[in-house]
Amino acid sequence: MDKDCIVQMLQHIRNDRYLGPKTDTYPIGERVLYALEKGLIDRSDRGNFIVTDKGLNLLEEKVRWESL
Repeated sequence: MDKDCIVQMLQHIRNDRYLGPKTDTYPIGERVLYALEKGLIDRSDRGNFIVTDKGLNLLEEKVRWESL
């Protein structure tokens, strides 16, 4: 999975409350599954996606991509 692709998706979820446009060659489903598996996003009670603390730490560069 491409780091920039995931970072863009996390930014869209955090800022705009949606997954965002297609980026690179990774379909939406693959990006979501990857982020869920790595604990970067979670589902809210309403069914939307939210960025987890781990995801926020990745956006703030407190967590390195390689450590996922």
